Amino acid sequence: MKLFVLFFGSLVSVGLCQTTRNCYTCASTDLRNKWYLTGLAPVPDSYFSGTCSNRATSGNRESCSGPCLTMVFDNPDEIGSSQTPTTYVVRGCHRTLTNVVTDRITNNGDFCELDNTYRMADRRGNVVNVRMMSMLCGDQDLCNDSEFIQPDFMNGVTCANQTNNNLLNNTPLNCYECTPSEGYNCHESKCTKKYCLKQQVKLDGGFQLTKTCTNVNILGLDNSCQTYDVFTNPGGVAVKSQYTQCYCKDRQFCNFGSSLSVFFSSLLSFIISLRYL
Repeated sequence: MKLFVLFFGSLVSVGLCQTTRNCYTCASTDLRNKWYLTGLAPVPDSYFSGTCSNRATSGNRESCSGPCLTMVFDNPDEIGSSQTPTTYVVRGCHRTLTNVVTDRITNNGDFCELDNTYRMADRRGNVVNVRMMSMLCGDQDLCNDSEFIQPDFMNGVTCANQTNNNLLNNTPLNCYECTPSEGYNCHESKCTKKYCLKQQVKLDGGFQLTKTCTNVNILGLDNSCQTYDVFTNPGGVAVKSQYTQCYCKDRQFCNFGSSLSVFFSSLLSFIISLRYL
């Protein structure tokens, strides 16, 4: 027990040592009604801007005890069309947008992950492959200022320092990839990437589950879950649902269901984050 307390205390100390900096904050205007695509915590209307893809040289900013985040991905509704998909961009403080204290970088440097076949549902409910990038930076103030206006948003962007690979004990990490009927679990099919992912939406006592794998972990912790309230207005009627996403890579097919290790990691990150409030 004493060793556990010492270990826990050391983790808290690591979180407290993160340097405070300023981060640019914005999100592409279209995401105002599609925020669920990001998997991030809700943000105020002041975030949304028609110029978020441009190089950030001015605009809103916030103080951040941790790295700045830039998330970039294709509009899933335009995949398969004749036009180049619109690029969606989100900038902000990683801790604010995820409620998590990441362990990916320290006070300096950056960490970037890219998935060219990130699974995302379009407005018709069809699952398509989009390009998704998540970049953390902490090397200087207002470091999340990169421009993403080229047809290929990765043009001129170096996505390096991906220190986590898709191996578990020197073998590929296998994950379940399935979407069962509402209210049911599934253990079908498989895919292999750096992380297993489980997403769940709860509404009116029911739930819908989706399982897959991904090379991008926006929470920035190997084994962690986060839950957010999501508000939508279909037909002008306000609807509240609850969205949970869990990333893991601690065992083969770790997105099978409830995981004590994922729960513990999520609880630990939450306790650490309370120290910043």
